Amino acid sequence: TANWEKMSNAEIMRLQLSRFEEFIATAIRLGVPQLFVIHGMGEGRLRDEIATRLMQNPEVITFKNEFHPKYGWGATEVIL
Repeated sequence: TANWEKMSNAEIMRLQLSRFEEFIATAIRLGVPQLFVIHGMGEGRLRDEIATRLMQNPEVITFKNEFHPKYGWGATEVIL
């Protein structure tokens, strides 16, 4: 987004989670069986919030954050 440098950490997190929700909703609507959510490594706050939302989503069968040869530790695999 434009001017992200002027956003607070809370605003950035809200924007990231909004995009995540759109991504998951689109995948569900399209019938995508598996996807990767790229969240980066950082301190894990975004990863943890994504995990919380995945646990609450009835369309999610399972998810895991394990080392992946292409994405490293900065992605969560989701099975819908």
